Amino acid sequence: MEHLIVHQLRKQKHIIKDLNLVAEADGQLVGHILYVASEITADGTRLPSLTFGPFSISPDQQGRGYGQALLEHSLALAENSGAVLVAITGFPDYYSRFGFVKGKEVGIRYQADPEADYFLVKLFRPEVLEGRDWWFTDPPGYTVDELVLEEFDKTFPYKEKLVLPGQLGQ
Repeated sequence: MEHLIVHQLRKQKHIIKDLNLVAEADGQLVGHILYVASEITADGTRLPSLTFGPFSISPDQQGRGYGQALLEHSLALAENSGAVLVAITGFPDYYSRFGFVKGKEVGIRYQADPEADYFLVKLFRPEVLEGRDWWFTDPPGYTVDELVLEEFDKTFPYKEKLVLPGQLGQ
């Protein structure tokens, strides 16, 4: 599914080119993270936020610190972007060590699933959020239609679909 999301996002104007990063080791690509501009809303007020994903490290390179280094580097850049936060869907146990908290615990809800424990935010400017109930909606390109995915997959040589550790929904 992530390959279709990247394909769809390439057509969007809200990709942050300076936050579309790769990790390399010994001249080989080992990981990638892609950020897009997004926003949170409350009572007609809109504030700039960022979203990342896909974020991936090659399975044979996981556990070597590449993901941590790539994420920490990208978050440091993101903090200086003018966004008030980064919003993602992911595993709370993994992302909490990078400062992410459940959105619903800080007054930010995910439009697709308001009570989601997997909707996480890293706050850069928490003071601007106080006193309101905020909402986050996925930016264009993140929604996947299963029929579109099926047709898109037909454009590639056959490959068995696997669900690997670390994938959301697994």
